[in-house]
Amino acid sequence: MEGQKSNASWESSIIEGQLSKNLARYTLLLDKLSTLSQIDKLSEVIANDYAKQSKQLNAFVQQSQSSLNKESRKLELQRTNLTTTLTQFHETVATISSSNARAKAIHDDIETVDQERALVNKTLQFVKDVRTLKNNISLAHSALETKDYLVAATAINEIRSLPDKKLIVSEFAKKVVPSSEIPEEPAILIKNWCKELTSLFQEQFMEATRTQDIKELTLMFKMFPMIGQDVLGLDLYSKYVCDIIADESRKIMSNSMENSTKFQGFFSQVLLHLFKIVSTIINDHSKVIATCYGKKHMVHVMEKVEKEADLQASLILDIFMETRKIERTIHDINEWEHSQKNEDVNIDSNQSDIETDGETEKSSIISIHDLALLIMEFSQILQNWSMYSRFYSVKWNEFSDLHPHVLQPPPPIADGKFALKLKQDKVFDEFQVFVLNHLQRSFRNSISLEELPSLNDLITAVPLNDHDNISYPVTSVLDDLILLVRKNLISVVNTGQFKLLASFLNELVKFFQNRFLVKFMQNKFKLLQSKLASNVSLKRYIPKGEEQSATSRSVSPPANKFSPLSRFTFRGAAASALTNIQSNLQAVVAEDEDSILALHHYLIYLNTLYLSKVYVHRLLSIEILEDDSQRILRDNFPFDNDAAQLQNLIINSEKLVLEQTDKLSKWAVKYLFQNILQNRVRNLLGTVFVNSASSNSSTSNQKNVSRDYSAGSNQKNYITSIEDFEDLSQINSFNSKWNQLIIPYKNILHNEAYAELLSVIVDYIVTTLEQRIWTLEFNELGVTKLDRELSLFIGNMCGLNYNLREKFLKLTQIVLLLGLDDDNFDLTTGDIKDDFNGTFDWVINSQERIKARNMKIDRTQ
Repeated sequence: MEGQKSNASWESSIIEGQLSKNLARYTLLLDKLSTLSQIDKLSEVIANDYAKQSKQLNAFVQQSQSSLNKESRKLELQRTNLTTTLTQFHETVATISSSNARAKAIHDDIETVDQERALVNKTLQFVKDVRTLKNNISLAHSALETKDYLVAATAINEIRSLPDKKLIVSEFAKKVVPSSEIPEEPAILIKNWCKELTSLFQEQFMEATRTQDIKELTLMFKMFPMIGQDVLGLDLYSKYVCDIIADESRKIMSNSMENSTKFQGFFSQVLLHLFKIVSTIINDHSKVIATCYGKKHMVHVMEKVEKEADLQASLILDIFMETRKIERTIHDINEWEHSQKNEDVNIDSNQSDIETDGETEKSSIISIHDLALLIMEFSQILQNWSMYSRFYSVKWNEFSDLHPHVLQPPPPIADGKFALKLKQDKVFDEFQVFVLNHLQRSFRNSISLEELPSLNDLITAVPLNDHDNISYPVTSVLDDLILLVRKNLISVVNTGQFKLLASFLNELVKFFQNRFLVKFMQNKFKLLQSKLASNVSLKRYIPKGEEQSATSRSVSPPANKFSPLSRFTFRGAAASALTNIQSNLQAVVAEDEDSILALHHYLIYLNTLYLSKVYVHRLLSIEILEDDSQRILRDNFPFDNDAAQLQNLIINSEKLVLEQTDKLSKWAVKYLFQNILQNRVRNLLGTVFVNSASSNSSTSNQKNVSRDYSAGSNQKNYITSIEDFEDLSQINSFNSKWNQLIIPYKNILHNEAYAELLSVIVDYIVTTLEQRIWTLEFNELGVTKLDRELSLFIGNMCGLNYNLREKFLKLTQIVLLLGLDDDNFDLTTGDIKDDFNGTFDWVINSQERIKARNMKIDRTQ
C-alpha cells in the first residue's frame, strides 16, 4: 500500500508539472550564467535531479510490475473458481431436465388412471341408476296393481329425480329394464303412468274438496309434484283456497247482514276476518308447499289468493259504501259547507264575535256522533288493509328470497283490484271529507258551549306555586279542540295511508291558522280590546247585581211632589242632583265591571294561545316522533320512505302553526302592555332614581317627572350625604308597588306568556331609565347608592332570568364607570385607559363613557 502511495505521489507530481517547473528553473539559471563556476554548479544540480528522478522512476516501475503480477494471479484464481461453478451448474441443469421428464411421465400416468377411474365410476353409477330404474319400475307396477298410489308416485319421483336424464331413453336401459311382466320401454311406460296418475289424482283431489276430506286432499296435493304436475297441483290448490275464502266471506256477510246497520264497525270486522283467513292460509299452507313444491312456488299461490282476496274485499267495500250511504253523506256535507260559507260571510260582516250561536244544521246531514262512528269504522277498514298489505309484502319477499333495504308493496298488492278501487272510487278523498267535516262541526259546537274559568282566586299579591300545564286558566275551546284534533289524527294515522296523513297535516295547518287563530282567537282579542278601558286594573270581578242592590235602595230619591210649574226649592234641586249623580255612578261602575271582566277574558285567551303551542308540540312531536312513539310512523307506514317523509311533514306543520301562534301571541302581549300596563309602569318609574329632595315635591310634579326628566335642578342631581345614604325607601316603595301590580299577572299567565310580557315591560323600563340617568349628577356616595338601588331594582324585577338582566347591561356599565377611580381614566382623552378597556366588553361607546364620567361631581351636602 505504501508503494502504491509513493507511486501515486510521483505520478501526481508529474501530472502537476514538476518537470516543467524544473525545466523553467534551469532555463532561468542558464540566462543568468556568467562564470564557469556557475556552469559547474548548474551541471551538478541537473545531475542530482536526474539521479533523483531516475531513482523514483525505477521504484515506480518496480512497484507497478509487482502490483500487476498480484492482480494477474488474483484473476487467474477467480477464473478457476468460475470454471468450477459453471461445471456444477451444467450438472444441475442436466439433473433437473431428467427430473422434469420423469415427472411428466408420472403425471401422464396419473391422468390416465384418473380418466379410467372416472369412466369406471360413471359406468358403475350408470349401472346403479339402471338398477334403480328397474327396481322402481317394478315397485311402481306392483303399487299400481294394488292401488297404492303414494308408493307408485314415490317410485316415479325417484325415477324422475335420477341425475342422468338420458338414462331412461338409453339403448342399455331399453335392453335391460324390460321384462316379461313389463315389456314396455321405460320412457313410454313412465309417460303413460304419469298421464294416468294425473287424471286419477285430479279426480280424487276434486272429490276430496267436495267431501272436505282434508287428509286425502293433502295427500293428493303432495303427490302432484312427484309425477311432474307441479303447476296443475298449485292451480288446483289455489282454486281450493280461493273457494274457501269466497265461502267464508259469503257466510259472514249472509249471517250478519241484517245487523250491519245496527252494529257499527261491522264491515271493518268482516274485512279483518277476511284478511285473517288469507293470512292464516299463507302462513299455515306455506310449509306444505315449501316442502313438496319448493318455497319459490309459494309466490304463485299468493298471486291466486290475492286475486280472490281483492275480489271479496272490493265486494265488502261496495256493500259498506252502499249501506252507510257514503255518497249521500258526502253530498249533504258539501251542501252544509256551502251554506256555512255563506253564513260566515254574513257573520263576518255583521258582528265580530263569530260562531256563538251554535251550529244550525239541516236535519238531513249526519249527526256528529254518527259521523264519528263512521270515521272510526272507515279508519279501521283502511287500517286492516294497511296491516294486511304489510304482512303480504313481507311474506312475498321471504318466499322470493328478496332482501330490499326498503319495503315495497309487491305487484299483487300495488296493482291489485282493491288498491285500484281505492284510487278510482276516491275513497281516500271521501274519508278526508268526513274527518275535516267532523273537525269543523265539532269545533263550532265547542265554541257555542264555551266556558271560561274565574280568575278571582289567582288575583292576589301573594305569589302562588308554579302551575302545571293543566292548571292554567284557559278557555274550554282549547281542550275540546286538542281532543278533537288528537282523535281525528289517530284515525288518520291508523289508516296507514301516506296520502291521507300528508293531506290531513296540510289541512290541519290551515285549520289552525284560519279557524282557530284568525276567526276565533284574533276576533276574540279584537272584541275584548274594544271593551278594555285604558285605566282598568287587574282585580277581582264581582257581578254588579251582587253589590248594588243595597246602594241603589239607600240613595234612591223620594218621589217628586212638585209640578213642573212649581217654584224652585233647594230640597228638590238636591234630590234631582243626587239622582243624576247616582245614575252616572252606576253607569261608570257597570262600565268598569265590563272592562275588568274583559281583562280577565283577555288574559284567559292569552293563556290559551301559549298553551296551544304546548299542546300542539306534545300532540305532534312528543306523541308521534319522540321516544318510543317513533314506532308509530314506522309501524303504520312501512313502505318506501314514507315514515321519514311524514316525519319531515309533521315537523314542518308544527313549525308553521307555532310561527303563526307566536305572531298572534306577541301582538296580544304588546297590546296588553301598551294599552293597560304602560301608564301604570310610567307612573311607578316617576319616583325612582331621583334624589330624596325631589321626592318631596308636590304630587302633581310626579307625572311631569316621568315625561320630562330634565325639568328642575332637583331632578337632575343625585347627590347623597351620609344622612340619606342608607335611605332606600324610594326603591323599596317601588318594589312593593311593582309586586302588587305584576304578581297577579304572574299568577294567571303561562310562564312563557309572563316572560314575554315582562320582556316588553323591561324593554320600556330600560329605554326610560337610560334616558333618565343621563340627566342626573352624582357624588361618590350617590354612585354607591345608585348601584345598590339598581341592584335591588333589577333583582326584584328580573329574578333569575338572565336574559332580562342582560337588557340592563348598559345601565350597569354606566354605574360601573361612575364608580371607577380617576387613575383608570386617561387625562388627555377623558376616556378609560387602554389597558383597562380590554378587560370589559363595553356596550357604551367612547363618547358615552366620557359623558358618564362628567356626570360625577365632587360635591357634598
